[in-house]
Amino acid sequence: MSYFLWLLPTIFWIWAIIDCISNDPERNTWIWLLIFLHFPGAVIYFIVRRLPNLDLPVPNYFRRWTRRQELWNAEAAAINIGKAYQFVLLGNLLYDLDRLERAENAYDTALEKEPDNDQALWGAAQVAFKHKNFKQGKTYLERLLKIDREYKQGDASLLYIKTLLELQETDTAQTQLEEHLKYWRKSEAYFLLAEILAEKGKKEEARDHLETMLRNLQGSPSYYYRKHQHLVRKGRKLLKTLAV
Repeated sequence: MSYFLWLLPTIFWIWAIIDCISNDPERNTWIWLLIFLHFPGAVIYFIVRRLPNLDLPVPNYFRRWTRRQELWNAEAAAINIGKAYQFVLLGNLLYDLDRLERAENAYDTALEKEPDNDQALWGAAQVAFKHKNFKQGKTYLERLLKIDREYKQGDASLLYIKTLLELQETDTAQTQLEEHLKYWRKSEAYFLLAEILAEKGKKEEARDHLETMLRNLQGSPSYYYRKHQHLVRKGRKLLKTLAV
């Protein structure tokens, strides 16, 4: 047992070297640090290069505790200044902390003050989607997309499409997806369109979109590929059903 514990740092170091060579776009720099610093270098590599890409969930209570001063300041600014901007900032912070009811109230107050505030519409739409209030979310998103069709580089467009699918407005969603993909090559959009086409029996078109999605992901930076592993798995699974 003691021998195994002694061996652990070396195993971790070897893993770091393999991961660096296989996945890190800056491998030529980091590999020398790993070679010369051995285990301490592996720890530095893990913290700086690997940990930020793991997207590990942080407990809500911990996030709320670490950001309580930030929340206090945001609430004070909303009360004392009281403009739409301050309520949007408060809503964004509350949304990050998963306090959705309070975030919704903050966004609603911002929209009362500025009905066409794009940030407030976006925040309110996200809350509505999480609450499964899809009709209200659709209204927010339609207002937002009239103001800025390219809001958040297509994120608003994609959320609108997902909202349409939840409302079972499949044909409209398909039209929106086809238009969306002319401007943004978002992996999830390819997958959603492939699902719709597969359900309609258009297997060849569905396969084309899935294969495009997988090619794009495989050609993307390693951290982006890892972040979208769930789409890779779902895409490959759907491809197998289309091959039957």
